[in-house]
Amino acid sequence: MYCGDETGAFIGDIGSHTARFGYGGEDCPKVVVPSAVYKHSPDENNYVGSSQGNQQPGGKKRGAKRGKYTAPVSLMNVPPHGCFSSDGDDEENCDVGFIPIYQSMNSNNNQTKQAGQDSCDGDGVIQDIDAWASLWEYSFSALTARGKSKHTVGYKKVEQSLDGPIDHPLLAVDSSSRIISTNLQERQKALMLETLFESLSAPAAYIAPSAMLSSFANGRQTSLVVDVGHTGSRVTPVVDGYLLHSGSCKSGRGGMWLGDVKRGVLEGCWKINGSDSVVNKWNGWKGAPPCQHDGVIPRYILQSKIEKLKANELEHLKKSPFHSMAVHEVMYEMMTSTSLQSIGISSDTSTPFVGYGSSENNDDVDMEDKNDDDEDADDDGPSYVLPDGTKVDLAQPVGKDLCRLPQLLLSEDLPSWIQPQTSNANDYASNMLPLHKLVHRSLSQILDADLRKELASNIILTGSASLTPGLDKSLSIELGKILPASYKHKVISSKSTVENRYGAWIGGSILSSLGSFQQLWLSKKEYEENGAVLGLQRFNNN
Repeated sequence: MYCGDETGAFIGDIGSHTARFGYGGEDCPKVVVPSAVYKHSPDENNYVGSSQGNQQPGGKKRGAKRGKYTAPVSLMNVPPHGCFSSDGDDEENCDVGFIPIYQSMNSNNNQTKQAGQDSCDGDGVIQDIDAWASLWEYSFSALTARGKSKHTVGYKKVEQSLDGPIDHPLLAVDSSSRIISTNLQERQKALMLETLFESLSAPAAYIAPSAMLSSFANGRQTSLVVDVGHTGSRVTPVVDGYLLHSGSCKSGRGGMWLGDVKRGVLEGCWKINGSDSVVNKWNGWKGAPPCQHDGVIPRYILQSKIEKLKANELEHLKKSPFHSMAVHEVMYEMMTSTSLQSIGISSDTSTPFVGYGSSENNDDVDMEDKNDDDEDADDDGPSYVLPDGTKVDLAQPVGKDLCRLPQLLLSEDLPSWIQPQTSNANDYASNMLPLHKLVHRSLSQILDADLRKELASNIILTGSASLTPGLDKSLSIELGKILPASYKHKVISSKSTVENRYGAWIGGSILSSLGSFQQLWLSKKEYEENGAVLGLQRFNNN
C-alpha cells in the first residue's frame, strides 16, 4: 500500500468518444485518441501494429498490439488492410475490424438510438475488455510507462519492455452511467480490476467515477455535475465525494445527437429507426441540400489509399461504426468552428429548424433542382467549407439555424421532423429532456431540502459538447424560470476548453497527487489475497 505524497500515478479516462492518458500531477493528458481499436483478421500479419516488430513500413513504431486488437485508430485514414476479412471467396460477407469500446457506440447508424432508452441502458458498458486494455497498452508505449530509466539522460524509447510490470499505480476512470443496474456496475468494475492487475501488471489500482472527478477538478466535494458528453447529457449529484443514485438521470441530447441533426439537415433527410423513409421533404434549403447526393464525406474517403479498397470493402466500410465516427468528427469540427459560433450568437431565441418538413411547404421547392440564381446571389455571404470542398451557405435561414444548433440542448419543443413517427413518441420525449428540465428532475428526486439548495448553488457544467459560448448563461436563465425563487442557483463552467473537455482526467490527476488519498490504493498483494471484493468495497462511491 502506498502512503507517500508522490506515487507517480498513471491516469486513464476512456470516454465514449476519446480516451485520455497521462501521469498524475500534470495539468492535462498527454495522449488523446479515439475510443476504439482495430480488430485484425486472424490470417493477416501485414497490418499496422502486427506482431512482427509492431512496425509500419519504414521501421517506424506506430501502434500497440494486444491479441487481435491494435490501437490507436485514425479516423482520417483508411483502416489497415488487415482489418478487412471475408468468408472464403464470398466477398458479400466482408467484415470491417473496427471495435468501439462501449456498446452505446456500436452502431452503424447512430440515429437508430433516437428513441433514447437503448443508448441509455448501454451507456458506459464496455463491449470488449481486451479492446479496453489495448488502449492502455498503447498509452504505456506512447508515454514510455514501462521504461525503467526513462528519466535518465540518453534513454532511448526502444529500450522499454513491452510486457514487463509497470512501476506506476493505475487510476482508471469509470465512465458508466449511474442509471445502469448496480450488479452490472460491480461486474464491470471487477473485470476492470482483473485486467489492471493481471493483464497490465499494475502494482496498485483505483477506479473512480467520472462525475466525482469532475467535481474535484472544479474544487468542490458537493455539487450537481451536468456532463454534456458525446452520447448524451448526464446529471449526477455528488455529496462529499459520493454519488447519489437518486437524482442521477440522463438525456439523449449530446454531441452525437447534435451531429445527427446537423447531418440530417445537410443531407436533406432524417431516417427514423434505421428505415429508409425520409421524414422531411422540405428542409429549408433554397435548392438541393449541399450533401444530398453523396452525403457528408469524411476525410478518410479523400485519401488516395481509398482506391486500393475493393468495392465490397468500401461498401461495408461506409456501413460500419468507423464511418459513423469519422462523419461525426466532421460534424463536431463544424459545430465548434469559431465562424459558426460567432454567427450563432444572436438574440433569436426561437427553436432552430422549426417548420421543416411541414406539408404546406412541400410543393414550394423541387428537391432535385438547384436554383443557380440563388446560389450566385449568396456567394458573398458567410459560408463553411466541408473537407471535400462542399460549400454550406450560412446566409440562408437554414444556415443560420445550423449556427444556432446547440440551442437545441435547451429547447423545450423539438422540431417534429426529428421525432419518431411511432407509438414510442412519449418515451422519446421522456428520454430527450432539455438540460434545464434534466437538472430540475434531478433536484426534485433529492428528498433533503437543504441538500437540494446546496446542489443548486453548485451546478458544474462540463463535457466536450458544452463548449458552446454562452451555454452556461443560457442554462442559468432557463433554470431561473423553473426553480423556486428561494433557490440561489449557480452554474459553474470553466472558461478553459481543456478543463471542460478533460475535467474527469484532471480530477483524477489532482486526486492521485493528494497525500491523504494514497492509503486508498488497492495494492496487488491485497488483490491477490482478497480478490475483487475488497476493491468493490473500497471503490464504493455510491
